[in-house]
Amino acid sequence: MQCKLPYGDSEYILNYPEEKVKGVLEGVAMQCPASEEAEVSRALENPVDSAPLSQLVKKGEKVCIIIGDVTRLWVRHHVLLPPIINQLNRGGIEDKDILIVSATGDHREHTSEEHRKLVGDDIYRRIKVTDHRAQAEEEMVKLGTTAYGNEVLINRNVVEADRVILTGGIVYHFLAGWGGGKKALIPGVAGYDTIMSNHTLALHPEPGKGINPEVRAGRLEGNPCSDDMVQGASLVGPDFLVNSVINETEHKIALAVAGNYLTAFNRGCQFVDQHMAVKIDDPAPLVIASCGGYPKDINFYQTYKTIYNAHFALQKGGTMILLSESREDIGNDDFASIFVDFDNNADREASLRRQYTIGGYMGYHTAVIAAENRVLALTGLEKEKVAKMGMTAVTSIDQALEMVREKFGGDFPDAYIMPHGGTTLPMPGK
Repeated sequence: MQCKLPYGDSEYILNYPEEKVKGVLEGVAMQCPASEEAEVSRALENPVDSAPLSQLVKKGEKVCIIIGDVTRLWVRHHVLLPPIINQLNRGGIEDKDILIVSATGDHREHTSEEHRKLVGDDIYRRIKVTDHRAQAEEEMVKLGTTAYGNEVLINRNVVEADRVILTGGIVYHFLAGWGGGKKALIPGVAGYDTIMSNHTLALHPEPGKGINPEVRAGRLEGNPCSDDMVQGASLVGPDFLVNSVINETEHKIALAVAGNYLTAFNRGCQFVDQHMAVKIDDPAPLVIASCGGYPKDINFYQTYKTIYNAHFALQKGGTMILLSESREDIGNDDFASIFVDFDNNADREASLRRQYTIGGYMGYHTAVIAAENRVLALTGLEKEKVAKMGMTAVTSIDQALEMVREKFGGDFPDAYIMPHGGTTLPMPGK
């Protein structure tokens, strides 16, 4: 059979024996409503387990709306915010009593132009926008400690507001299970130590054992990273949530959910599962995965999403053929340095336990997957960089397939094919 595999702005054609293809793993296309604005208004008028926002507030209250940072432009906050603020105005809240806080986590602060892009011209003129600064200890308030021993420090602007509204976008997330929801609070507006304490739960409770298997995309229950976030969020007690699910082809809102910050969020997670999760009987000895082309394969840092997703469809000790143009090289200093600064995964794990970073963790997990399996990378990176990550560089799909056949005694093994591996999550044994 023939299958098109995106690569940068072009594509490769894969020819593979049809009887050996266990499945072409693709999600179900999301249909976008005729109007994004109408979809957000529909959600606001029909909130999940909550009264409408206009009925929750009263004149004179101070309202804090938490939005993402510039790395979350895809959430389309500029579409979410106008109907939210209209509801607040209907409930008696004046513009001067609304503050928008950008949940930067431990990312950098924004320029005024970036704020304008996030919220839109009209809202930028009307409503004050400020950034969270995770390392500004004087701007944090201690609310308590989770069962995991995480001291919860939250931005003072959020804590001192009468009403707190969360916004965000719901997608799979390798630590929290899903992005959106409570992530607006932790890591979004949490103190640096709170963020790091939460994220280190992604490592096994016992040093030396690597990744915590309970922390993974698509899992909330039993996921300590997610549970710690929920416990921290409950200390804030947010009043309302508005989240979007984005059609990644059209880059528009396919679904908006509003209401209770837990149950409305769960409604959105179910929608994502229906469209992006692919059930498989069992893993295969070979997975052939493309990131989905540009910009999903803009750099190797973004390629982690595909490596992560594809490894759920791969037998341990199997072979992954990976397509990532990576025209902008590695793309993240912490991701790159975890390979350069350390020669083995034991030292990489130890470094993360000393000083955790998201980029470093993603690099470490990439190295773990590469150590457990054979990864043949068709990429624009120099072969030395590919080798440093524990992978083997190839120059064509034909070369990769020939190497696979050599391993399997001249035969083609059973395989899964993932044309859009960055957004498709295999669910084995379901």
